[in-house]
Amino acid sequence: METEDSKYRLYFVQVCVCLFGMASWLDINGVWVQLPLMVNVLPEGWALASYLVLVIQIANIGPLTFSIVNKFTKKRIEIPTNYLIISIGMVACFLLAPLWDETTYVNGEEHSMALLTLCGFLALVDCTSSVSFLAFMTVFSPMFMTSYFVGEGMSAFVPSILGLLQGSSGNPECVNITYYNETTNTTYYEQDYYYSEPRYSVEVYFLLLAGLLLTSLVSFALLAHLPLIRQFYIDHEDVQLVEYRKSSEAAFDNLSITLDKTPLGTDSVIIQKPITSYGSTDDLSRKGSEEQLSVIENSKTLKRELRRFDWWYLLIIQGYCCSLTNGIMPSIQSYSTLPYGNLAYHLAITLGLMMIPTASLCVHWLPAKSNISIGILTVIGTAVACYITACAAMSPYPPLCGSPWGGVVSVVVWLLFYFIFTYIKVSIGGILRHEGRNALILYGGVTQIGSLCGAILIFPLINTLHLFEPNDPCVFTCY
Repeated sequence: METEDSKYRLYFVQVCVCLFGMASWLDINGVWVQLPLMVNVLPEGWALASYLVLVIQIANIGPLTFSIVNKFTKKRIEIPTNYLIISIGMVACFLLAPLWDETTYVNGEEHSMALLTLCGFLALVDCTSSVSFLAFMTVFSPMFMTSYFVGEGMSAFVPSILGLLQGSSGNPECVNITYYNETTNTTYYEQDYYYSEPRYSVEVYFLLLAGLLLTSLVSFALLAHLPLIRQFYIDHEDVQLVEYRKSSEAAFDNLSITLDKTPLGTDSVIIQKPITSYGSTDDLSRKGSEEQLSVIENSKTLKRELRRFDWWYLLIIQGYCCSLTNGIMPSIQSYSTLPYGNLAYHLAITLGLMMIPTASLCVHWLPAKSNISIGILTVIGTAVACYITACAAMSPYPPLCGSPWGGVVSVVVWLLFYFIFTYIKVSIGGILRHEGRNALILYGGVTQIGSLCGAILIFPLINTLHLFEPNDPCVFTCY
């Protein structure tokens, strides 16, 4: 009975970690799922994604501030930081419900300032979570990182499910609108676009996101303060015991696991004889899960030794992948898929985001551990990204324009893009987790630096040089 109870407690902790990780990018991914509806209404049109990407990357002031404060303080600031940013995200989603389509004029041009401003707060939340959430997760053993990354994947999966249930507005229909001028006693016509309504509105969608963030906030509170969960901390103040069977003997030895800080600041587990006797194994069950501690031993046994070259190699690839996935490619997604119709754009976003948790699960079963495998996947993903970029550059006349296969190929290519690069990033995160808290903070920092560089690079190409063009449904379409 005690063993079963330990398993249930372990599962409970994993669920809480998963729900906590869901808050990492839930709100921004939620905004992204609504783009097929927003681009038809807001003045930025197809370029809306590039504005959002830039606003998101400006919010890197959040993780930068966290990293600086973390460097010059001996206190762990993750817990108050996480409370603050999740609460900000929840309030911003509530405000987006009535304000997302409000516009104002800036320098004579109409812009969606309410949406962009609130998305700036959401981005501040999500960018900061890349470092603060991972820093908090270092109190748990590596076995819980899989649950965290699955939860991070759910931050894309759940908004996608809500988006699929909501449906797209369909392809625009060009209609003639009749106007009568009483002054000149003349009648004239103008062409405009008509879009059908989704199953439920954008306002309802953002309220659902706010409710999900409330769930994540409660889960984090449990992880940070519930005594039952704190027993699973690897730096718990009480010495924890592990029972293990020696390969050639049937006897069991009680061992303790303590945390040793190396000169480089990485965390390593040292197994030593217990300082204090705890008696029966029932006492051990009350302290935490035996299975969890066994996984700690196994994970440290399988730990990969990283050389200086490995560090540079993995971090450069991480930054490159994030420049594509969080900066460049999302900005041109509308230009590569919207020529094939709103449905193609809608599916490319919703199904593409669902590839993130799918790839995370695949890493759990078959992670990429070697430099060669990570390099090969990066080359394949780059080839896919080049095809997408070519389609966007050829807009509004991309490959297979007018063919029913055009939209299908566009969606499939985006699914491959999301899957491959998510697989790479999660694999690198799994490798660096074994290097300790500072390694994960560095991993998150490189993630945001790469994303910022990609956003800065692509924004002027779209909004200043106008290298990518939208189509006019009343003149020419590919569907």
